[in-house]
Amino acid sequence: MRRRQFLGWSMSAALAGSLSPVHARNWVPDFSAIRLKATGMDAAQWQVMAAVQAHLFPSEARAPGAADVNAAPYLQWVLSDPSLEKATRDFIRKGVVSVMSLSRTEYGSSFPSLAIEQKEQLLRKLEAQPHGRDWLREVLSYILEATLTDPVYGGNPDGIGWKWLAHRPGYKRPPADKRYFLL
Repeated sequence: MRRRQFLGWSMSAALAGSLSPVHARNWVPDFSAIRLKATGMDAAQWQVMAAVQAHLFPSEARAPGAADVNAAPYLQWVLSDPSLEKATRDFIRKGVVSVMSLSRTEYGSSFPSLAIEQKEQLLRKLEAQPHGRDWLREVLSYILEATLTDPVYGGNPDGIGWKWLAHRPGYKRPPADKRYFLL
Protein backbone atom coordinates (compact mmCIF):
# COMPACT_ATOMS: atom_id res chain seq x y z
CA MET A 1 0.00 0.00 0.00
CA ARG A 2 2.83 2.41 0.71
CA ARG A 3 4.22 1.95 -2.81
CA ARG A 4 0.77 2.67 -4.28
CA GLN A 5 0.41 5.82 -2.15
CA PHE A 6 3.87 6.99 -3.21
CA LEU A 7 3.11 6.38 -6.87
CA GLY A 8 -0.22 8.18 -6.56
CA TRP A 9 1.50 11.17 -5.00
CA SER A 10 4.27 11.09 -7.62
CA MET A 11 1.84 10.97 -10.49
CA SER A 12 -0.25 13.78 -9.01
CA ALA A 13 2.87 15.91 -8.77
CA ALA A 14 3.84 14.99 -12.33
CA LEU A 15 0.40 15.93 -13.59
CA ALA A 16 0.47 19.25 -11.82
CA GLY A 17 3.87 20.09 -13.25
CA SER A 18 3.78 18.66 -16.73
CA LEU A 19 0.28 18.40 -18.18
CA SER A 20 -1.80 21.15 -19.74
CA PRO A 21 -4.81 22.43 -18.59
CA VAL A 22 -15.46 2.29 -11.24
CA HIS A 23 -12.21 0.54 -13.17
CA ALA A 24 -11.83 0.26 -16.90
CA ARG A 25 -12.93 -2.92 -18.54
CA ASN A 26 -10.72 -5.88 -17.64
CA TRP A 27 -8.91 -5.79 -20.95
CA VAL A 28 -6.64 -8.65 -21.98
CA PRO A 29 -4.26 -7.73 -24.80
CA ASP A 30 -4.07 -9.90 -27.89
CA PHE A 31 -0.34 -10.23 -28.41
CA SER A 32 -0.76 -12.36 -31.54
CA ALA A 33 -1.26 -9.12 -33.48
CA ILE A 34 1.98 -7.52 -32.26
CA ARG A 35 4.21 -6.42 -35.09
CA LEU A 36 7.50 -8.21 -34.42
CA LYS A 37 9.38 -6.24 -37.04
CA ALA A 38 8.33 -2.89 -35.55
CA THR A 39 8.94 -3.69 -31.88
CA GLY A 40 11.63 -6.36 -32.05
CA MET A 41 9.67 -8.49 -29.56
CA ASP A 42 7.58 -11.61 -30.11
CA ALA A 43 4.32 -12.63 -28.42
CA ALA A 44 6.06 -14.55 -25.60
CA GLN A 45 8.23 -11.52 -24.81
CA TRP A 46 5.13 -9.30 -24.71
CA GLN A 47 3.48 -11.72 -22.27
CA VAL A 48 6.54 -11.37 -20.02
CA MET A 49 6.48 -7.58 -20.36
CA ALA A 50 2.80 -7.46 -19.40
CA ALA A 51 3.49 -9.67 -16.36
CA VAL A 52 6.43 -7.47 -15.27
CA GLN A 53 4.29 -4.34 -15.64
CA ALA A 54 1.42 -5.93 -13.69
CA HIS A 55 3.82 -6.85 -10.89
CA LEU A 56 5.38 -3.39 -10.74
CA PHE A 57 2.01 -1.62 -10.85
CA PRO A 58 -0.71 -4.04 -9.65
CA SER A 59 -4.41 -3.34 -9.77
CA GLU A 60 -6.12 -2.58 -6.49
CA ALA A 61 -9.74 -2.10 -5.48
CA ARG A 62 -9.50 1.70 -5.66
CA ALA A 63 -6.58 2.13 -8.04
CA PRO A 64 -5.92 1.02 -11.61
CA GLY A 65 -2.93 -1.15 -12.39
CA ALA A 66 -0.78 -1.61 -15.46
CA ALA A 67 -3.32 -3.89 -17.14
CA ASP A 68 -6.14 -1.41 -16.46
CA VAL A 69 -4.25 1.46 -18.13
CA ASN A 70 -3.24 -0.66 -21.15
CA ALA A 71 0.46 -0.34 -20.28
CA ALA A 72 1.67 -3.18 -22.54
CA PRO A 73 -0.28 -2.10 -25.65
CA TYR A 74 0.79 1.49 -25.00
CA LEU A 75 4.43 0.39 -24.84
CA GLN A 76 3.94 -1.59 -28.04
CA TRP A 77 2.68 1.59 -29.69
CA VAL A 78 5.70 3.54 -28.39
CA LEU A 79 8.18 0.90 -29.57
CA SER A 80 6.45 0.79 -32.98
CA ASP A 81 7.06 4.50 -33.51
CA PRO A 82 9.58 4.75 -36.38
CA SER A 83 11.10 7.89 -34.86
CA LEU A 84 12.08 6.03 -31.66
CA GLU A 85 15.79 5.43 -31.33
CA LYS A 86 16.81 1.84 -32.02
CA ALA A 87 18.84 1.85 -28.80
CA THR A 88 15.69 2.40 -26.73
CA ARG A 89 13.86 -0.42 -28.48
CA ASP A 90 16.87 -2.72 -28.01
CA PHE A 91 17.23 -1.77 -24.32
CA ILE A 92 13.60 -2.72 -23.60
CA ARG A 93 13.88 -5.97 -25.56
CA LYS A 94 17.17 -6.99 -23.89
CA GLY A 95 15.61 -6.40 -20.48
CA VAL A 96 12.74 -8.72 -21.30
CA VAL A 97 15.19 -11.35 -22.53
CA SER A 98 17.07 -10.99 -19.23
CA VAL A 99 13.86 -11.51 -17.25
CA MET A 100 13.04 -14.60 -19.32
CA SER A 101 16.52 -16.05 -18.88
CA LEU A 102 16.69 -15.33 -15.17
CA SER A 103 13.24 -16.85 -14.66
CA ARG A 104 14.23 -20.07 -16.41
CA THR A 105 17.54 -20.25 -14.55
CA GLU A 106 16.18 -19.46 -11.08
CA TYR A 107 12.78 -21.18 -11.18
CA GLY A 108 12.66 -23.34 -14.32
CA SER A 109 9.49 -21.56 -15.37
CA SER A 110 8.28 -18.53 -17.28
CA PHE A 111 7.93 -15.23 -15.43
CA PRO A 112 4.14 -14.94 -15.88
CA SER A 113 3.63 -18.33 -14.19
CA LEU A 114 5.70 -17.50 -11.07
CA ALA A 115 4.16 -16.78 -7.68
CA ILE A 116 4.12 -13.14 -6.54
CA GLU A 117 7.00 -13.70 -4.10
CA GLN A 118 9.09 -15.36 -6.80
CA LYS A 119 8.44 -12.49 -9.20
CA GLU A 120 9.52 -10.01 -6.53
CA GLN A 121 12.71 -11.95 -5.79
CA LEU A 122 13.51 -12.27 -9.48
CA LEU A 123 13.01 -8.56 -10.16
CA ARG A 124 15.18 -7.75 -7.12
CA LYS A 125 17.93 -9.93 -8.62
CA LEU A 126 17.49 -8.20 -11.95
CA GLU A 127 17.71 -4.83 -10.19
CA ALA A 128 21.15 -5.79 -8.84
CA GLN A 129 22.49 -6.63 -12.32
CA PRO A 130 24.18 -4.07 -14.56
CA HIS A 131 21.46 -1.93 -16.18
CA GLY A 132 18.73 -3.87 -14.33
CA ARG A 133 17.69 -0.92 -12.20
CA ASP A 134 17.69 1.35 -15.27
CA TRP A 135 15.50 -1.12 -17.17
CA LEU A 136 12.98 -1.37 -14.33
CA ARG A 137 12.92 2.42 -14.04
CA GLU A 138 12.28 2.72 -17.78
CA VAL A 139 9.46 0.15 -17.69
CA LEU A 140 7.87 1.95 -14.74
CA SER A 141 8.10 5.29 -16.55
CA TYR A 142 6.20 3.84 -19.53
CA ILE A 143 3.53 2.50 -17.14
CA LEU A 144 3.16 6.00 -15.71
CA GLU A 145 2.96 7.44 -19.23
CA ALA A 146 0.19 4.96 -20.06
CA THR A 147 -1.61 6.05 -16.89
CA LEU A 148 -1.39 9.74 -17.72
CA THR A 149 -1.62 9.86 -21.51
CA ASP A 150 -4.63 11.00 -23.45
CA PRO A 151 -6.66 7.86 -24.31
CA VAL A 152 -6.31 8.68 -28.01
CA TYR A 153 -2.73 7.31 -27.73
CA GLY A 154 -3.79 3.88 -26.48
CA GLY A 155 -3.19 4.13 -22.74
CA ASN A 156 -5.47 5.38 -19.97
CA PRO A 157 -8.70 3.95 -21.48
CA ASP A 158 -11.75 6.01 -20.65
CA GLY A 159 -9.44 8.30 -18.64
CA ILE A 160 -9.14 5.74 -15.82
CA GLY A 161 -5.80 7.16 -14.65
CA TRP A 162 -7.18 10.69 -14.69
CA LYS A 163 -10.24 9.60 -12.71
CA TRP A 164 -8.03 7.88 -10.15
CA LEU A 165 -6.04 11.08 -9.66
CA ALA A 166 -9.11 13.35 -9.92
CA HIS A 167 -7.47 15.10 -12.87
CA ARG A 168 -9.37 17.07 -15.48
CA PRO A 169 -7.54 16.96 -18.81
CA GLY A 170 -6.60 20.11 -20.67
CA TYR A 171 -8.61 21.14 -23.65
CA LYS A 172 -8.65 20.82 -26.56
CA ARG A 173 -7.79 17.15 -26.50
CA PRO A 174 -6.51 15.66 -29.77
CA PRO A 175 -8.98 13.78 -31.95
CA ALA A 176 -7.74 10.47 -33.37
CA ASP A 177 -6.90 12.04 -36.75
CA LYS A 178 -4.79 14.80 -35.14
CA ARG A 179 -2.40 12.75 -33.02
CA TYR A 180 1.10 14.22 -33.00
CA PHE A 181 2.69 11.59 -35.23
CA LEU A 182 0.06 12.18 -37.94
CA LEU A 183 0.69 15.92 -38.19
